[in-house]
Amino acid sequence: MSNDITLPSVLIEKMLWNLPTEEIVRTSVLSKEWRYFWTKIPKVVFREDLFDDDSTDENLEEQPWKRRKKSRRCKLFNAMYNFLLLHQGPILDFTLSMRVTEPCDTSIYCVEIDQILLHLSLKNTVKKLHLTSTCDLPLSIFSFHQLTDLHLFGCSFKKSPTTFNGYGSLTTLYLKYVDIYRKTLVHILSHNPLLKSFTLLTGCDGDIHITNNEDEFEDATIIDLFKYLPVIEHFAFCVSDIRCFGGGALPQALAAPLVHLKSLCLERMCFLEQDWLCFLVLMIRSSPNLEKLKLEMSCEDTGHWNYFAEDDFYPVTMQDYSDIRLEHLIELEMESFGSNKLNLDFVKLILAKSPVLKTVRLMVYSKDEELKILRSLVSSPRASPMVEIVGVSEGGKECN
Repeated sequence: MSNDITLPSVLIEKMLWNLPTEEIVRTSVLSKEWRYFWTKIPKVVFREDLFDDDSTDENLEEQPWKRRKKSRRCKLFNAMYNFLLLHQGPILDFTLSMRVTEPCDTSIYCVEIDQILLHLSLKNTVKKLHLTSTCDLPLSIFSFHQLTDLHLFGCSFKKSPTTFNGYGSLTTLYLKYVDIYRKTLVHILSHNPLLKSFTLLTGCDGDIHITNNEDEFEDATIIDLFKYLPVIEHFAFCVSDIRCFGGGALPQALAAPLVHLKSLCLERMCFLEQDWLCFLVLMIRSSPNLEKLKLEMSCEDTGHWNYFAEDDFYPVTMQDYSDIRLEHLIELEMESFGSNKLNLDFVKLILAKSPVLKTVRLMVYSKDEELKILRSLVSSPRASPMVEIVGVSEGGKECN
């Protein structure tokens, strides 16, 4: 009698689901029964960094950088073509991650990516698509009608076809370092009313990655985007991108409150920039059910305060926003937090206006800064009896 244990194929597929694609393929040598399991796994992940080492080429380290990069990418695309050729069944989750650097023979790789995306779009089974690359995306990117999650990093797509009527079931849209026309962005949002998570972020260098062009949305503001986000639950945005949209004063609150919004993240926040602070307060006023607020403070914020004495005139004051309420806020997190007056006043305001607040987490630069901030906040009035203020310095431990 054989003592071999045969696992159900469904269980094997679940075990393989979370392995890197190259590891999944290697399981084909385990036995005859395992030889073709990898061809049915619906999750596919290809990462360029996994093709860095080449034991068959002893002179790889001596090759010029561009030649090594070309060799690595050729292996990546060959592996993808072979995998897709032999793969059976639907691909539900596809990830391609290539190093985002300065353009170098970009057009060559764009053609390869175009072919792969076209192949996937024709199969029309992908629900989650993650793409990290500097390529210009082809029109086939708008043909993934089963998508629920779309994550793009470093890509560029400026025009959407007039026939594009949305992805059907898209609930998550993540755009970072993406070069996109404002008209295309509005077109995408307006045709995907089921979006629950929307992230739009640019680089830390402050470069503009939203391209303005002359169209009917030329005067659109950042506020206009929320018309197309009726069920949004998570929103992440770089506040410096406000200038990429049409001008005009920000309203006190949105015309339609974001009743579903639970999580708000704003990058490059600086309270000395009045428009940015007004946008933050606008979002707070318009989000009656907000549970988590995360602010990543601008590195320029610390430098600005070198020009202000403690009693100097401040462009804005927190007293202007004493009417805000955060009835459901549970967590406040602020990164690169400095001990200047406006930063501390904002935290004090949140403490006083949040009756169910549990955690205030402040990421600071040094242990001395951390202790200074905690001493300043320890006696501040708090609406919540259970709130815990945590300071974390770089490389340090949490301090309460």
